[in-house]
Parts: sequence; C-alpha cells; structure tokens
Amino acid sequence: MKLIAVLLLSALAQAASTPKITTSTLASSLFFDPDGNTGFVTVIRQTDPDSLITTTSLFYSFCVETTAIFCQQGNGVIPDGALQGEIKANSSPNNVLTVTADTNVAGFTNEICESDFGFPINCLPASGGPVNVSFIKTPAFDETIEGTDLIRREHKTTGTRSDVTRQFSGQMTGTVLGVTANTASIGAIVSFETLQRTGEDKPQARKVLPGMARILISQGDAGETVLSQLMK
Repeated sequence: MKLIAVLLLSALAQAASTPKITTSTLASSLFFDPDGNTGFVTVIRQTDPDSLITTTSLFYSFCVETTAIFCQQGNGVIPDGALQGEIKANSSPNNVLTVTADTNVAGFTNEICESDFGFPINCLPASGGPVNVSFIKTPAFDETIEGTDLIRREHKTTGTRSDVTRQFSGQMTGTVLGVTANTASIGAIVSFETLQRTGEDKPQARKVLPGMARILISQGDAGETVLSQLMK
C-alpha cells in the first residue's frame, strides 16, 4: 500500500508540473474599398489555456473611415476549417493564412449602421456574404515580445506563465462581401502567440491572450473595436 501511495503521489506531482502549451494566431489588415472608404478584416484563432477548446473568430467592417451615410460591419465565430495555413518564425514561403468564410451563418452578426464621423451608430441587422482573403507574411519587420509571470495563490508561488508573441509584417489580398480589398499602400499584421503554463491551480478569467490584446490595441480604433467584441 505504501508503494502504491508513493507511486500515486509521484504521478500527481509529475502531472502538476507538466506545462500546458497553447498557440493562438492573429491576422489583421485595413483596406480601401473602390470608393476610397477604409475598412478592416481581422481573424483570430485562440485555444483556451484551460479547456483547450479552439475557436476561430472573424471581424470585418467598412466603417473605419467613410463618407457614406451607411456602412456595414460584422463579427462572429467561423468554422476552424475556414482558416487555413499557419505563420512560423522562419522565412518559409508557406507563411500564408487564407480565410474562406460565409458570414450568412447562424451566430454571425452582420449590421448596417449609420456613420457618425466613422463611428457606427443605430445599427440594424443585415445580410452578410463571403469573405475570401489571404494574409502573406512579408520581411518588412519581425518583432518578438516575451514575458514570464509567477502565479501566486494565498501568498504562495504555485506556478509560472510564459508568454511569447511573434509579430510580422504582412500583406492582405482578396474580397470582403464581394468588394475587392485594396491594400496596395497598407500593411497587414500577422502574429502567433505561445502561452506556456506550469503548475497553475486555477483558471484565469480572461477571454483573450495578453499578446493578442497588445497587438490589437496597437492597431488603433479598428483593433480596439475587435478587442471590445472579444471581451464581451
């Protein structure tokens, strides 16, 4: 019995020290429509560090800067298979993310809004459409952000959390609801974030990983709009 107890305690200790590693991906770009109005597309794939459930979310808007009276925007969860490809920390030509999604699906919100100096108000439900875009990593810049935190419970260190975010320049091409996205003079952001946790004994109450949040905030009003939707 003593041997069984020792083996069980050893197994539990080993399981507690095994790190949880999750990776999330973000791609975002502004674009001009044929009338010169500014919109954006953002796609985020996140794996919850506690449940390990992966979700892929898509955001689009024609309301960033517009002279039109009305503009359209939308957000929602899309099938994981709608986002293909991956971004790696190397110069591989396969660093491409492709989004092929239809926003006319249950659970996706499409809206027509009045534009008040670029701020959407009085929004009403609208029909969506196809989003077919590709994000290609470019060599213009490459940034790595790292951070490590000690996790404490009742004044005792119970684990660590290490976050590494890799951010790269990119270029987006394609169409949004049938409208050609002109990004000739606009650069995109592509990024992936790796979160490693060891020994944490309680889940963290947050809906977006820290690296993703930091990148979205850096993208100005468009990024903050996406972040506010994610945090609801």
